[in-house]
Amino acid sequence: MKEIMSPFRRRMVMNDRYFAMRAHFLDREVNGECFFKLKELEERWFCSLKNVKRILHQFEESGRLIYIPGAGRGNPSKLTFRHSFQKEVEDFMKDCMENGKLDQAAQLLRLPIPKSWIAKVSSDIRDMFGLKRGTESKDVLHAFISRDFTTLDPLKVSISFESHLIEYLGDTLVKYDDKKDTILPHIAHHFESDGDKKWTFHLRKGVFFHHQETLTSKDVAYTIERIKNSEESSHQWLAEDIETVECPAPYKVIVTLKKENPFFLRYIASPNFCILPANQAFNEGEWIGTGPFLLKERSENKVVLEAFDHYFLERPLLDELHFYKVSQDAANIVDFTVQHPPTEEVMSKHEIETGFRFLMCNLRKQTVIKHASIRKALYHLMDINRMADDLGWGHWVEASSFVNARSSPQKKDPKTILPLLKEAGYAGEPITIYHMHYQKAFEVADWYKKQGEEYGINFVLHPFTFPDFYQRSIDKKADLIFMGEVSSLDPHLSFLAAFYNDTLLFRRMFPVDSLQWIDEKLEIFKQEEAENRERIMMEIEDHIRENNLLLFQHHPIKDVSPDDQGCDVPFVRSF
Repeated sequence: MKEIMSPFRRRMVMNDRYFAMRAHFLDREVNGECFFKLKELEERWFCSLKNVKRILHQFEESGRLIYIPGAGRGNPSKLTFRHSFQKEVEDFMKDCMENGKLDQAAQLLRLPIPKSWIAKVSSDIRDMFGLKRGTESKDVLHAFISRDFTTLDPLKVSISFESHLIEYLGDTLVKYDDKKDTILPHIAHHFESDGDKKWTFHLRKGVFFHHQETLTSKDVAYTIERIKNSEESSHQWLAEDIETVECPAPYKVIVTLKKENPFFLRYIASPNFCILPANQAFNEGEWIGTGPFLLKERSENKVVLEAFDHYFLERPLLDELHFYKVSQDAANIVDFTVQHPPTEEVMSKHEIETGFRFLMCNLRKQTVIKHASIRKALYHLMDINRMADDLGWGHWVEASSFVNARSSPQKKDPKTILPLLKEAGYAGEPITIYHMHYQKAFEVADWYKKQGEEYGINFVLHPFTFPDFYQRSIDKKADLIFMGEVSSLDPHLSFLAAFYNDTLLFRRMFPVDSLQWIDEKLEIFKQEEAENRERIMMEIEDHIRENNLLLFQHHPIKDVSPDDQGCDVPFVRSF
């Protein structure tokens, strides 16, 4: 098999690792020397100890440093750098500016290095990345998105980036606290229940909407009824247990359920229940909520959010958020990600994303992949570690579950692929793979296609967009779909939503008998305590793995730093 990663790409990866290492050791470096433990680089580079040593030897061979291994088990190793780090940074940035290496410059700017080192080219960098100083002492964050903006309607939204925007624009009655796994008051300053069936919410006074009207119980009732009665909502399941909503007073709401549901508070903590004004029809172009930001501008190519000065809690530190649509080529160069609310304090680090990437099997379509042996062969073909190595990923964590904590390495045996294909009677029929229309998704799909060619599997690749995803035009065409799922802070609600939200692929493409079995398990799940819920989640994941309903790939690792600009990560979100 030909080497997939080009020499240019390999140099980029090595440069990224080298500068990340030097930045990590900067504080302890004395006269170009520092002592360290190999485990530090193992964790920093997300690779094995063997690969750490191999990479250090490569740096040594290229004349960048001298590596002296520690004498004896547990003793620190030593690095002697041949050049000043500041000089290397300045020379590298100069080369990036002169040769248009925007992606490499962006990666370097993420690192915790003294900003004075790049002062000579700072204005060029700002122009290069579209960063501009805020006027009138405004703190403005400029960010990028490499696709069309999709819906901001809480009834329909299922994409991670737009879901984040809704959380900036609106507020819910209560909030989920992920650190304590509990529900906290929010717009409702107090709430009480009568046996998990009748819930009473006491609302804060003086909560203003963006159009300066005050929030009352009528707005809460309107919002709930809007979700409950909409035929277009992907999230109607959140309100299907609600029988009545009463407003006995302007700041009191009583919600009565058809049956007891201990999970109900988690339901209404989801952003889909952001309270909207009852006296104004919802308009995506004039999004009116109570959130910390208001919608200042929305066009085909730009969204601007402005801090809401009358927000009922602490005002955001940022004055404005600007999100620009850019070309896919530009996004491939400026590889920033919006993963966190920009107002929260985030340390520079690598972080495992709360989600996973997968290859979905469309088992609602009459195709060869309905044969269990075919899916088993596809499972053994999906060697994520080989994929990561071939594609030059710096960081990845293998997935076998929805969440990293339950994941473990999956045993793959390529020797079984041909016998399994023979058992299924596979004769080279085309198997259509759909993937997102951006470069990294194509690289993954193309890698898998080439792996299949070695075994006579005829994969045909097709890109798709989010409008295709929402309009379901792929459902009757795709045999397999590369996709990702991003969880909210509430992992148990997200797990429910993955199977209840009929916009997501799980409900669209899992076989009916599997969904019926899963639904029965989830009914029990909603009545259980946390420990038993985890057990049920594992049972459902076991069922998915045993039947290869989808093929788990990996939990992405993202770089998180206070300076991240933002380029959308295009994956669906389950609340």
